[in-house]
Amino acid sequence: MTNRSKTALILGVTAAIMVSPLVMSIFWGPITLFQNLGFDKKSIASPLPWILATITAIAYVLYTMKVIPFVFTKQKEISLFKLMGIVAALVGGIVEEVFFRRWLMDTLLAGDVTPILQVIISGMAFGLAHTAWFLFKGDIKFTIPAILSTTVLGILLAIIYLVGDRNVGPCIYAHVLINIIIEPWLMLSSVTAKRVVRPLLSG
Repeated sequence: MTNRSKTALILGVTAAIMVSPLVMSIFWGPITLFQNLGFDKKSIASPLPWILATITAIAYVLYTMKVIPFVFTKQKEISLFKLMGIVAALVGGIVEEVFFRRWLMDTLLAGDVTPILQVIISGMAFGLAHTAWFLFKGDIKFTIPAILSTTVLGILLAIIYLVGDRNVGPCIYAHVLINIIIEPWLMLSSVTAKRVVRPLLSG
């Protein structure tokens, strides 16, 4: 199996698992968590969270391209492999934000957890979930920065969720924008070991 085939398999299985609640919502009745995602005229967030979401997405993409140049070099490629990355980006951006922001943070709110702790817990859970599969490769030098960077991203998205008055729309927008640009190249970079990891958020 080629490296691209392995990457496609990982993305395909992940997308298939994550798309299941969306399919259930369509064919077996609405799932509350996936209703009113913040993109219709009645529920759209104020401009500030959208601005923060755009800044966050741009900053994270630039950071990723800096520490993993392979992601930058593949930006001009147009292929079915890239299309698969886009599909996974759309599914992942919706499902992950609904889970890590709307479900997790609202559940913590119901348990009287402070907003600061909601942000921290959401960010840490997001970081660990996104890097768990890196641990199987045993590459600590890559795993630790990956956990830290995605945790920082998760914290920023959690802050945007609160700034937007718990409207998940801007978070989905930022997440999808990031994934569309860096995937499937980020995943492929790990599979092929074509990565250059520098200190997190270095100058």
